[in-house]
Amino acid sequence: MNMNHSFRAIMGVFLLGTLLITTSCQTNPNEPTPAPGNGSTGLDGYLTGNVTDPQGKPLSKATVFIDHTVITGNGPEVKSAADGSYKIQMINLAGEWVAKGYILKSYNDRVYKIQLDPENDEPFTSDEKPVRNFQWKLTGHIPDLSLDLYYGGTMELSRDPNMYDMVDAENIEFTLTPVGPLIDGSTGKVLKLQAKKRYQSEIKDIPMGRYKVTAVYKPTGEQLLVRNAWDFDDDIRYDSSVTMDFLGTESAVRYNSMSVGYTNRR
Repeated sequence: MNMNHSFRAIMGVFLLGTLLITTSCQTNPNEPTPAPGNGSTGLDGYLTGNVTDPQGKPLSKATVFIDHTVITGNGPEVKSAADGSYKIQMINLAGEWVAKGYILKSYNDRVYKIQLDPENDEPFTSDEKPVRNFQWKLTGHIPDLSLDLYYGGTMELSRDPNMYDMVDAENIEFTLTPVGPLIDGSTGKVLKLQAKKRYQSEIKDIPMGRYKVTAVYKPTGEQLLVRNAWDFDDDIRYDSSVTMDFLGTESAVRYNSMSVGYTNRR
């Protein structure tokens, strides 16, 4: 065989192989991009993520911490930076961890503790590169469905003990009119709320704010009188409306709650 022909044949095979290898290494544009939080965008030895407010903007000074699923209460915590990002160094401990977060918010001379909503609440190990993002939500069910807990506040209903009728609290419509902005600074809406028949003593998941409260007994249209049921002054007085705040962290038991008393006695 002619040496020139042999050399050209060998070079052709070599170039073809190189082309095939190069083509196979290129990214297929039709392949899906890895989803955030699956470890592909994480950092070795750290939990990372971002925290946003109800409008989706970066939220600083939020507390994020990790907790072991067996040995609880020993995980480190950090504050989110000005751009909403955070980074927690993992502890090399067998087993799984979960990430949690909360904010402390000053509003109308009270301080409120509000849990953050996790984009992904799945546990992870210290060998992974986990990414967990959080958002402050005004309303919504907290992920653990075994608990009847919500991001919004709770309004407890307190019936005047001297009333002898109107025991069907589910037929009372409470109107909550925002007084000033909500706790996140946004403009609230007028809410018309009624208790569920099996939970007549409370209404849950109300956006945190200051509200003027009125009440009407729906079957008859009768306007009821209301009061702050946690106002323990000796002179108990009901009025056509009452302006109320939710309790903050000053209450160890009923924080993020208010209690409205109601009566039809004039």
